[in-house]
Amino acid sequence: MNRKLKLLILMMTASLLLNGCWDSKELNSLSIVSATSIDRSEDEWIISFQVVIPQSIATQTGGGSGGSQSPITIFSTRGKTIREAMQNANLEAPRALFFAHNSILIINEQVVRNAGVQQILDFFLRPMESRETMSVLLTKDKASNLLEVLIPLEKISGNAIQRVITQGQENLSQVKNIKLIDFASMVANPYQGAMAPELRVSGNQEEQSTLDALKSTRNQAVLKLGDLGVFRGDRLVGWMKRRESRGVAWLSNSVKNLIIVTPCSDQDATRLSSYRVTHSSTRVDPKMVDGSVNMMVHIQTKGALDETSCTMDLTKPEVISKLEEAIAEQIKEEVLATWKRMKDLNVDVVGFLDMIHRRYPAASKRLSKSEHPLQELELDLNLEVNVEHTNMINKPFSNLIEPNK
Repeated sequence: MNRKLKLLILMMTASLLLNGCWDSKELNSLSIVSATSIDRSEDEWIISFQVVIPQSIATQTGGGSGGSQSPITIFSTRGKTIREAMQNANLEAPRALFFAHNSILIINEQVVRNAGVQQILDFFLRPMESRETMSVLLTKDKASNLLEVLIPLEKISGNAIQRVITQGQENLSQVKNIKLIDFASMVANPYQGAMAPELRVSGNQEEQSTLDALKSTRNQAVLKLGDLGVFRGDRLVGWMKRRESRGVAWLSNSVKNLIIVTPCSDQDATRLSSYRVTHSSTRVDPKMVDGSVNMMVHIQTKGALDETSCTMDLTKPEVISKLEEAIAEQIKEEVLATWKRMKDLNVDVVGFLDMIHRRYPAASKRLSKSEHPLQELELDLNLEVNVEHTNMINKPFSNLIEPNK
């Protein structure tokens, strides 16, 4: 073989084997971002970063308290664009910001009401480091304030926020973890409105932002999930309260675990029972009736009675049937409250219009010309509730105290 050809093959082989570390970065030259917030002021973007302090994490043990240094620090920078604000972080940050572990994005209410989320999504979907699975949250307060709150049970509060969302989704169902890629898909869908949960500070935020907060047995403030933000296009148009958020979960078949509280009777609203949903399924079927579209919604739930202060004999089938009717009435009220709120906001967060578009294109085309398409739909609700068991006891404990009732 020609000597030049051998040399060329050797150079090409070496180039394939030696290019693996061309863009490597040393860990001690990076600032690891765990959460990001976005505010706006004077026509500029204000981007805040929650950065982990590795040496503080390494020296602390247990739940994260007891150290002499905060486990996180906050940077805030400004710019005419988000990219410019990010770039300006280099003016004060001693290390390059690293976003591969950024799991939380908190956006201020006024930003999404006035400027929308189009530019925000465009930026965060572009960089290779950015995670499409980061959770999107809204806040009615200054977004950077939420990054400053220290949480004793978690060293990194960004991770704590992520756990709160996950717990809320699994155990309450009314809160949904909206990932960046899912949020972008909803915003881009012309037949469905987007939504994102609210995160708020409850208590004294300033006192919970100092190291003394990690040494106290009682938190001065906590981070809590609140209402559900509703979008039309890329702008926030309103909020749904907790009860209406539960209705969204029922209609969108996302109920996993939920407690329904029902009164013992219409005459006595002080005595209550708790029904725990263990399984739920929702089927939505659009039907054409006399030229208009009816949304046929069938909700089926199974669960257990976890608690009651009622005096009743749960071994009797007619008592269980009456209890199931009361639970169904509670679910119906939640769903109808949500349906009313959706029509008031003129936003379809459940995706009814998307279903109609796929089933009846002609009707969808007609509805798309209406300024209030939800007002032209009818909701036909059918509920099927099943109390599968009453746990370890059949008769309420109150029967032992009031046996004659």
